[in-house]
Amino acid sequence: MTRICFYLDTRTIRSVDVRDVDAGNPGMGGTEYLFFLVAAHLARTHEVAMYVTHDGAFPEGMTYHVVPGFPEAAAAMARNREEMLVLRESEIWPNRRHLDRMSQPVLVWAHNYSNHRTLRACAQCPKVARYLCVSREQYENLRDEAVFQKADYVYNAAVTRNWPLDPPGAAADNVFYMGSLIQAKGFHVLAKYWKDIVRAVPTARLHVVGSGRLYDRDAPLGPLGIASPEYERWLAPHVTEGGKVRDDIIFHGALGAEKIGVLGQAKVAVVNPTGVGETFCLSAMEFGLMGVPVVTRNVGGPVNVVRNGVTGILYDRESDLPRAVIGLLKDEAGRRAMGQSAIAHIRAQFDIDVVIARWETIIREVQAGLAATPDYAVTGGPKGLKEWNRKLKRIPFLRWLPSIDYWTHAARKRFHSLFLKPIRNLRSR
Repeated sequence: MTRICFYLDTRTIRSVDVRDVDAGNPGMGGTEYLFFLVAAHLARTHEVAMYVTHDGAFPEGMTYHVVPGFPEAAAAMARNREEMLVLRESEIWPNRRHLDRMSQPVLVWAHNYSNHRTLRACAQCPKVARYLCVSREQYENLRDEAVFQKADYVYNAAVTRNWPLDPPGAAADNVFYMGSLIQAKGFHVLAKYWKDIVRAVPTARLHVVGSGRLYDRDAPLGPLGIASPEYERWLAPHVTEGGKVRDDIIFHGALGAEKIGVLGQAKVAVVNPTGVGETFCLSAMEFGLMGVPVVTRNVGGPVNVVRNGVTGILYDRESDLPRAVIGLLKDEAGRRAMGQSAIAHIRAQFDIDVVIARWETIIREVQAGLAATPDYAVTGGPKGLKEWNRKLKRIPFLRWLPSIDYWTHAARKRFHSLFLKPIRNLRSR
Protein backbone atom coordinates (compact mmCIF):
# COMPACT_ATOMS: atom_id res chain seq x y z
CA MET A 1 0.00 0.00 0.00
CA THR A 2 1.61 3.22 -1.21
CA ARG A 3 1.40 6.52 0.64
CA ILE A 4 0.26 8.90 -2.10
CA CYS A 5 -0.37 12.59 -1.59
CA PHE A 6 -1.95 15.28 -3.74
CA TYR A 7 -1.36 19.02 -3.46
CA LEU A 8 -4.16 21.34 -4.61
CA ASP A 9 -4.74 25.07 -4.23
CA THR A 10 -8.40 25.21 -3.14
CA ARG A 11 -8.86 28.93 -2.52
CA THR A 12 -11.32 29.40 -5.42
CA ILE A 13 -13.47 26.37 -4.55
CA ARG A 14 -13.67 26.57 -0.78
CA SER A 15 -17.44 27.09 -0.90
CA VAL A 16 -18.12 24.08 -3.16
CA ASP A 17 -19.45 20.88 -1.57
CA VAL A 18 -17.60 17.94 -3.18
CA ARG A 19 -18.32 15.31 -0.50
CA ASP A 20 -20.34 13.15 -2.90
CA VAL A 21 -17.61 13.16 -5.52
CA ASP A 22 -19.03 10.16 -7.42
CA ALA A 23 -22.27 12.05 -8.11
CA GLY A 24 -20.47 14.27 -10.61
CA ASN A 25 -18.83 17.67 -10.78
CA PRO A 26 -20.67 19.96 -8.31
CA GLY A 27 -19.84 23.05 -10.33
CA MET A 28 -16.09 23.62 -10.16
CA GLY A 29 -13.24 23.50 -12.65
CA GLY A 30 -12.61 20.10 -14.18
CA THR A 31 -9.03 19.95 -12.89
CA GLU A 32 -10.05 20.41 -9.26
CA TYR A 33 -12.89 17.92 -9.59
CA LEU A 34 -10.65 15.24 -11.13
CA PHE A 35 -8.11 15.69 -8.34
CA PHE A 36 -10.76 14.83 -5.78
CA LEU A 37 -12.31 12.04 -7.86
CA VAL A 38 -9.07 10.19 -8.61
CA ALA A 39 -7.70 10.72 -5.09
CA ALA A 40 -10.90 9.35 -3.55
CA HIS A 41 -10.78 6.20 -5.68
CA LEU A 42 -7.06 5.63 -5.15
CA ALA A 43 -7.77 5.91 -1.41
CA ARG A 44 -9.60 2.58 -1.64
CA THR A 45 -6.32 0.75 -2.19
CA HIS A 46 -3.68 3.21 -0.94
CA GLU A 47 -3.09 5.61 1.93
CA VAL A 48 -4.00 8.95 0.36
CA ALA A 49 -3.53 12.43 1.79
CA MET A 50 -4.52 15.73 0.27
CA TYR A 51 -2.65 18.92 1.08
CA VAL A 52 -5.03 21.83 0.45
CA THR A 53 -4.76 25.58 0.99
CA HIS A 54 -8.28 26.02 2.37
CA ASP A 55 -10.60 23.69 4.24
CA GLY A 56 -13.87 22.63 2.65
CA ALA A 57 -16.53 19.96 2.25
CA PHE A 58 -14.33 17.23 0.78
CA PRO A 59 -14.78 13.45 0.18
CA GLU A 60 -14.26 11.08 3.09
CA GLY A 61 -11.67 8.30 3.14
CA MET A 62 -8.59 10.54 2.91
CA THR A 63 -6.48 12.58 5.28
CA TYR A 64 -6.53 16.34 4.73
CA HIS A 65 -3.80 18.81 5.70
CA VAL A 66 -4.53 22.54 5.39
CA VAL A 67 -1.34 24.45 4.52
CA PRO A 68 -0.64 28.07 3.48
CA GLY A 69 1.16 26.99 0.30
CA PHE A 70 3.42 24.45 -1.34
CA PRO A 71 6.60 25.14 0.70
CA GLU A 72 4.72 24.26 3.88
CA ALA A 73 3.12 21.27 2.18
CA ALA A 74 6.53 19.96 1.08
CA ALA A 75 7.83 20.17 4.65
CA ALA A 76 4.76 18.37 5.98
CA MET A 77 5.08 15.66 3.31
CA ALA A 78 8.62 14.97 4.48
CA ARG A 79 7.52 14.74 8.12
CA ASN A 80 4.62 12.44 7.18
CA ARG A 81 6.87 10.25 5.03
CA GLU A 82 4.69 10.47 1.96
CA GLU A 83 5.99 8.19 -0.81
CA MET A 84 4.62 9.83 -3.96
CA LEU A 85 3.27 13.26 -4.89
CA VAL A 86 0.71 14.20 -7.56
CA LEU A 87 0.95 17.86 -8.54
CA ARG A 88 -0.67 19.96 -11.26
CA GLU A 89 1.61 21.41 -13.92
CA SER A 90 1.08 25.04 -12.89
CA GLU A 91 2.82 24.38 -9.57
CA ILE A 92 6.09 23.20 -11.08
CA TRP A 93 7.90 26.39 -12.07
CA PRO A 94 7.08 28.46 -8.94
CA ASN A 95 8.11 25.58 -6.66
CA ARG A 96 11.00 24.04 -8.59
CA ARG A 97 13.55 24.67 -5.81
CA HIS A 98 11.37 22.90 -3.26
CA LEU A 99 10.82 20.02 -5.68
CA ASP A 100 14.58 19.58 -6.12
CA ARG A 101 14.91 18.97 -2.39
CA MET A 102 12.05 16.47 -2.11
CA SER A 103 12.64 12.78 -1.50
CA GLN A 104 9.40 11.62 -3.11
CA PRO A 105 8.96 11.01 -6.85
CA VAL A 106 6.56 13.51 -8.41
CA LEU A 107 3.79 12.81 -10.92
CA VAL A 108 3.01 16.03 -12.78
CA TRP A 109 -0.66 15.90 -13.83
CA ALA A 110 -0.99 18.22 -16.82
CA HIS A 111 -4.64 19.13 -17.27
CA ASN A 112 -3.57 22.16 -19.28
CA TYR A 113 -0.95 22.79 -21.95
CA SER A 114 2.31 23.80 -20.27
CA ASN A 115 4.51 26.64 -21.43
CA HIS A 116 8.06 25.80 -22.48
CA ARG A 117 9.51 27.03 -19.22
CA THR A 118 7.43 24.46 -17.34
CA LEU A 119 8.21 21.69 -19.83
CA ARG A 120 11.94 22.33 -19.44
CA ALA A 121 11.64 22.38 -15.66
CA CYS A 122 9.84 19.03 -15.69
CA ALA A 123 12.44 17.53 -18.03
CA GLN A 124 15.34 18.76 -15.92
CA CYS A 125 13.98 18.09 -12.42
CA PRO A 126 15.20 14.64 -11.28
CA LYS A 127 12.26 14.27 -8.88
CA VAL A 128 9.68 14.45 -11.70
CA ALA A 129 9.11 10.80 -12.56
CA ARG A 130 6.16 11.29 -14.92
CA TYR A 131 4.56 14.09 -16.88
CA LEU A 132 1.00 12.80 -17.20
CA CYS A 133 -1.17 14.08 -20.02
CA VAL A 134 -4.95 13.62 -20.01
CA SER A 135 -5.32 12.56 -23.66
CA ARG A 136 -3.36 10.80 -26.36
CA GLU A 137 -3.42 13.94 -28.51
CA GLN A 138 -1.87 16.05 -25.78
CA TYR A 139 0.77 13.36 -25.24
CA GLU A 140 1.69 12.97 -28.93
CA ASN A 141 2.17 16.68 -29.37
CA LEU A 142 5.08 16.56 -26.92
CA ARG A 143 7.06 14.20 -29.12
CA ASP A 144 9.83 16.68 -29.96
CA GLU A 145 10.07 18.07 -26.41
CA ALA A 146 12.69 16.80 -23.95
CA VAL A 147 9.96 16.00 -21.42
CA PHE A 148 8.55 13.34 -23.77
CA GLN A 149 11.00 10.85 -22.26
CA LYS A 150 9.10 11.23 -18.97
CA ALA A 151 5.64 11.61 -20.48
CA ASP A 152 2.65 9.29 -20.42
CA TYR A 153 -1.10 9.76 -20.56
CA VAL A 154 -4.10 8.67 -18.54
CA TYR A 155 -7.57 9.78 -19.60
CA ASN A 156 -9.93 11.76 -17.41
CA ALA A 157 -12.83 9.80 -15.98
CA ALA A 158 -16.49 9.70 -15.01
CA VAL A 159 -18.36 7.41 -12.62
CA THR A 160 -20.50 6.04 -15.44
CA ARG A 161 -22.70 3.88 -13.20
CA ASN A 162 -24.35 7.08 -11.98
CA TRP A 163 -25.43 8.00 -15.51
CA PRO A 164 -28.50 6.47 -17.20
CA LEU A 165 -27.87 3.40 -19.36
CA ASP A 166 -30.62 4.33 -21.82
CA PRO A 167 -31.35 8.08 -21.78
CA PRO A 168 -34.79 8.88 -23.22
CA GLY A 169 -33.53 11.57 -25.59
CA ALA A 170 -34.95 15.04 -26.17
CA ALA A 171 -38.16 15.86 -28.00
CA ALA A 172 -37.47 19.56 -28.52
CA ASP A 173 -34.79 20.99 -30.82
CA ASN A 174 -32.47 21.92 -27.98
CA VAL A 175 -28.83 22.76 -28.64
CA PHE A 176 -26.63 22.77 -25.53
CA TYR A 177 -23.34 24.45 -24.75
CA MET A 178 -21.52 23.51 -21.54
CA GLY A 179 -18.36 25.11 -20.24
CA SER A 180 -16.94 28.18 -18.62
CA LEU A 181 -18.12 31.45 -20.17
CA ILE A 182 -14.67 32.85 -20.84
CA GLN A 183 -13.03 33.69 -24.15
CA ALA A 184 -10.74 30.64 -24.03
CA LYS A 185 -13.72 28.27 -24.12
CA GLY A 186 -15.12 29.79 -27.31
CA PHE A 187 -18.82 30.29 -26.53
CA HIS A 188 -18.71 33.49 -28.61
CA VAL A 189 -18.21 31.40 -31.76
CA LEU A 190 -21.46 29.51 -31.21
CA ALA A 191 -23.20 32.75 -30.24
CA LYS A 192 -22.07 34.36 -33.50
CA TYR A 193 -23.61 31.58 -35.59
CA TRP A 194 -26.74 31.08 -33.51
CA LYS A 195 -28.92 33.29 -35.73
CA ASP A 196 -27.93 31.16 -38.76
CA ILE A 197 -28.94 27.99 -36.90
CA VAL A 198 -32.32 29.43 -35.87
CA ARG A 199 -32.93 30.64 -39.40
CA ALA A 200 -32.59 27.02 -40.65
CA VAL A 201 -34.37 25.44 -37.65
CA PRO A 202 -36.82 28.02 -36.22
CA THR A 203 -37.79 25.73 -33.32
CA ALA A 204 -34.18 25.53 -32.07
CA ARG A 205 -33.37 26.72 -28.57
CA LEU A 206 -29.89 27.28 -27.14
CA HIS A 207 -29.27 26.17 -23.55
CA VAL A 208 -26.07 27.37 -21.89
CA VAL A 209 -24.73 25.46 -18.88
CA GLY A 210 -21.84 27.33 -17.33
CA SER A 211 -20.80 30.66 -15.92
CA GLY A 212 -18.00 33.15 -15.87
CA ARG A 213 -17.50 32.04 -12.26
CA LEU A 214 -16.84 28.36 -12.93
CA TYR A 215 -13.13 28.67 -12.10
CA ASP A 216 -13.44 31.48 -9.57
CA ARG A 217 -16.58 31.97 -7.48
CA ASP A 218 -15.62 35.57 -6.73
CA ALA A 219 -15.06 36.68 -10.34
CA PRO A 220 -17.00 39.87 -11.25
CA LEU A 221 -19.88 39.50 -13.71
CA GLY A 222 -21.45 41.94 -16.15
CA PRO A 223 -25.06 43.24 -16.14
CA LEU A 224 -26.39 40.04 -17.73
CA GLY A 225 -24.91 38.02 -14.86
CA ILE A 226 -23.37 35.39 -17.14
CA ALA A 227 -19.73 36.38 -17.77
CA SER A 228 -17.14 39.06 -17.10
CA PRO A 229 -18.19 42.59 -18.10
CA GLU A 230 -15.70 42.60 -20.97
CA TYR A 231 -16.83 39.23 -22.36
CA GLU A 232 -20.51 40.16 -22.00
CA ARG A 233 -19.91 43.25 -24.17
CA TRP A 234 -18.49 40.91 -26.82
CA LEU A 235 -21.42 38.51 -26.55
CA ALA A 236 -24.22 41.07 -26.29
CA PRO A 237 -24.78 41.66 -30.05
CA HIS A 238 -25.39 37.92 -30.52
CA VAL A 239 -27.29 36.88 -27.37
CA THR A 240 -29.47 39.93 -26.67
CA GLU A 241 -32.33 41.80 -28.29
CA GLY A 242 -33.53 45.12 -26.95
CA GLY A 243 -31.06 44.91 -24.09
CA LYS A 244 -32.41 41.56 -22.88
CA VAL A 245 -31.31 37.96 -23.46
CA ARG A 246 -32.94 36.51 -26.57
CA ASP A 247 -36.05 34.39 -26.01
CA ASP A 248 -34.44 31.41 -27.74
CA ILE A 249 -31.37 31.38 -25.42
CA ILE A 250 -31.56 30.04 -21.87
CA PHE A 251 -28.68 30.48 -19.42
CA HIS A 252 -28.72 27.84 -16.67
CA GLY A 253 -25.59 28.94 -14.82
CA ALA A 254 -23.16 26.48 -13.26
CA LEU A 255 -24.86 23.21 -12.32
CA GLY A 256 -23.83 20.37 -10.02
CA ALA A 257 -25.10 16.79 -9.98
CA GLU A 258 -28.55 17.99 -11.09
CA LYS A 259 -27.13 18.70 -14.54
CA ILE A 260 -27.63 15.05 -15.54
CA GLY A 261 -31.36 15.71 -15.79
CA VAL A 262 -30.82 19.00 -17.60
CA LEU A 263 -28.41 17.54 -20.17
CA GLY A 264 -31.03 14.93 -21.03
CA GLN A 265 -33.00 17.74 -22.73
CA ALA A 266 -30.28 18.17 -25.38
CA LYS A 267 -30.49 16.93 -28.97
CA VAL A 268 -27.11 18.33 -30.00
CA ALA A 269 -24.20 19.60 -27.91
CA VAL A 270 -21.49 22.09 -28.80
CA VAL A 271 -18.33 22.30 -26.68
CA ASN A 272 -15.40 24.70 -27.02
CA PRO A 273 -16.05 25.73 -30.63
CA THR A 274 -12.48 27.03 -31.07
CA GLY A 275 -10.78 23.93 -29.63
CA VAL A 276 -8.19 26.23 -28.06
CA GLY A 277 -6.54 24.80 -24.97
CA GLU A 278 -8.63 21.62 -24.79
CA THR A 279 -6.46 18.79 -23.50
CA PHE A 280 -9.42 16.43 -22.99
CA CYS A 281 -12.93 17.98 -22.76
CA LEU A 282 -15.00 16.73 -19.85
CA SER A 283 -18.12 18.37 -21.29
CA ALA A 284 -17.89 16.22 -24.43
CA MET A 285 -17.56 13.11 -22.24
CA GLU A 286 -20.62 13.99 -20.16
CA PHE A 287 -22.79 14.76 -23.18
CA GLY A 288 -21.67 11.45 -24.68
CA LEU A 289 -22.85 9.64 -21.55
CA MET A 290 -26.30 11.15 -22.14
CA GLY A 291 -26.35 9.92 -25.73
CA VAL A 292 -25.99 13.44 -27.16
CA PRO A 293 -23.81 13.87 -30.29
CA VAL A 294 -21.11 16.48 -29.76
CA VAL A 295 -19.98 19.09 -32.28
CA THR A 296 -16.54 20.60 -31.72
CA ARG A 297 -13.27 21.52 -33.41
CA ASN A 298 -11.07 18.78 -34.84
CA VAL A 299 -8.07 19.54 -32.65
CA GLY A 300 -6.61 18.57 -29.28
CA GLY A 301 -8.15 16.34 -26.64
CA PRO A 302 -11.70 16.22 -28.10
CA VAL A 303 -10.27 14.11 -30.94
CA ASN A 304 -9.88 11.30 -28.39
CA VAL A 305 -13.29 11.86 -26.81
CA VAL A 306 -15.42 12.36 -29.95
CA ARG A 307 -15.19 9.88 -32.81
CA ASN A 308 -15.82 11.93 -35.92
CA GLY A 309 -18.91 10.78 -37.81
CA VAL A 310 -19.57 8.04 -35.22
CA THR A 311 -20.30 9.75 -31.90
CA GLY A 312 -20.34 13.36 -33.07
CA ILE A 313 -18.86 15.76 -35.60
CA LEU A 314 -15.38 17.30 -35.60
CA TYR A 315 -15.01 20.25 -37.96
CA ASP A 316 -11.86 21.89 -39.31
CA ARG A 317 -13.14 25.45 -39.80
CA GLU A 318 -15.32 27.42 -37.39
CA SER A 319 -17.59 28.36 -40.29
CA ASP A 320 -18.54 24.66 -40.54
CA LEU A 321 -20.15 24.72 -37.07
CA PRO A 322 -23.68 25.85 -38.03
CA ARG A 323 -23.95 23.31 -40.86
CA ALA A 324 -22.95 20.48 -38.49
CA VAL A 325 -25.50 21.52 -35.86
CA ILE A 326 -28.29 22.03 -38.39
CA GLY A 327 -27.57 18.68 -40.03
CA LEU A 328 -27.83 16.82 -36.73
CA LEU A 329 -31.04 18.60 -35.73
CA LYS A 330 -32.65 17.54 -39.01
CA ASP A 331 -31.37 13.94 -39.06
CA GLU A 332 -33.16 12.09 -36.28
CA ALA A 333 -32.00 8.58 -37.24
CA GLY A 334 -28.36 9.60 -37.65
CA ARG A 335 -28.43 11.59 -34.44
CA ARG A 336 -29.83 8.67 -32.42
CA ALA A 337 -27.26 6.27 -33.87
CA MET A 338 -24.46 8.64 -32.93
CA GLY A 339 -25.89 9.00 -29.44
CA GLN A 340 -25.91 5.24 -28.82
CA SER A 341 -22.35 4.95 -30.13
CA ALA A 342 -21.29 7.79 -27.84
CA ILE A 343 -22.64 6.03 -24.75
CA ALA A 344 -20.77 2.82 -25.59
CA HIS A 345 -17.54 4.67 -26.41
CA ILE A 346 -17.46 6.77 -23.24
CA ARG A 347 -18.31 3.86 -20.94
CA ALA A 348 -15.62 1.66 -22.48
CA GLN A 349 -12.81 4.24 -22.49
CA PHE A 350 -13.39 6.65 -19.63
CA ASP A 351 -15.17 4.82 -16.82
CA ILE A 352 -13.51 5.49 -13.45
CA ASP A 353 -12.59 1.82 -12.95
CA VAL A 354 -10.80 1.70 -16.33
CA VAL A 355 -8.95 4.92 -15.58
CA ILE A 356 -7.96 3.95 -12.03
CA ALA A 357 -6.50 0.69 -13.36
CA ARG A 358 -4.25 2.82 -15.57
CA TRP A 359 -3.25 4.97 -12.59
CA GLU A 360 -2.37 1.82 -10.65
CA THR A 361 -0.05 0.68 -13.45
CA ILE A 362 1.75 4.03 -13.49
CA ILE A 363 2.10 4.04 -9.69
CA ARG A 364 3.62 0.56 -9.74
CA GLU A 365 6.10 1.57 -12.46
CA VAL A 366 7.20 4.66 -10.56
CA GLN A 367 7.49 2.70 -7.33
CA ALA A 368 9.74 0.20 -9.10
CA GLY A 369 11.91 2.99 -10.48
CA LEU A 370 10.96 2.23 -14.08
CA ALA A 371 11.31 4.98 -16.67
CA ALA A 372 8.46 5.89 -18.99
CA THR A 373 8.37 4.09 -22.34
CA PRO A 374 7.79 6.67 -25.09
CA ASP A 375 5.32 5.67 -27.81
CA TYR A 376 6.33 7.32 -31.08
CA ALA A 377 3.34 6.16 -33.13
CA VAL A 378 1.56 8.95 -35.01
CA THR A 379 -2.21 8.47 -34.77
CA GLY A 380 -3.27 11.45 -36.85
CA GLY A 381 -3.19 15.20 -37.12
CA PRO A 382 -0.27 17.46 -38.11
CA LYS A 383 2.39 15.67 -36.07
CA GLY A 384 4.67 14.56 -38.90
CA LEU A 385 6.84 17.69 -38.71
CA LYS A 386 7.30 17.18 -34.97
CA GLU A 387 8.33 13.57 -35.58
CA TRP A 388 10.96 14.67 -38.11
CA ASN A 389 12.21 17.30 -35.66
CA ARG A 390 12.46 14.66 -32.93
CA LYS A 391 14.57 12.44 -35.19
CA LEU A 392 16.84 15.33 -36.17
CA LYS A 393 17.45 16.09 -32.49
CA ARG A 394 18.84 12.59 -32.02
CA ILE A 395 21.87 13.68 -34.07
CA PRO A 396 24.46 14.92 -31.52
CA PHE A 397 25.22 18.28 -33.15
CA LEU A 398 21.47 19.03 -33.63
CA ARG A 399 20.35 18.37 -30.06
CA TRP A 400 20.10 22.12 -29.52
CA LEU A 401 17.11 22.37 -31.90
CA PRO A 402 13.99 23.74 -30.16
CA SER A 403 10.63 22.03 -30.54
CA ILE A 404 8.25 23.04 -33.33
CA ASP A 405 5.87 24.56 -30.76
CA TYR A 406 8.72 26.70 -29.43
CA TRP A 407 9.45 28.02 -32.95
CA THR A 408 5.75 28.66 -33.55
CA HIS A 409 5.31 30.52 -30.29
CA ALA A 410 8.42 32.63 -30.94
CA ALA A 411 7.23 33.50 -34.45
CA ARG A 412 3.77 34.53 -33.24
CA LYS A 413 5.25 36.63 -30.46
CA ARG A 414 7.60 38.34 -32.92
CA PHE A 415 4.78 38.98 -35.42
CA HIS A 416 2.66 40.47 -32.65
CA SER A 417 5.42 42.82 -31.48
CA LEU A 418 6.37 43.93 -35.00
CA PHE A 419 2.91 44.37 -36.55
CA LEU A 420 -0.15 43.88 -34.35
CA LYS A 421 1.03 45.85 -31.32
CA PRO A 422 1.99 48.99 -33.34
CA ILE A 423 -1.36 48.87 -35.18
CA ARG A 424 -3.29 48.63 -31.91
CA ASN A 425 -1.27 51.48 -30.43
CA LEU A 426 -2.16 53.67 -33.43
CA ARG A 427 -5.87 52.81 -33.12
CA SER A 428 -5.87 53.69 -29.42
CA ARG A 429 -4.55 57.20 -30.04
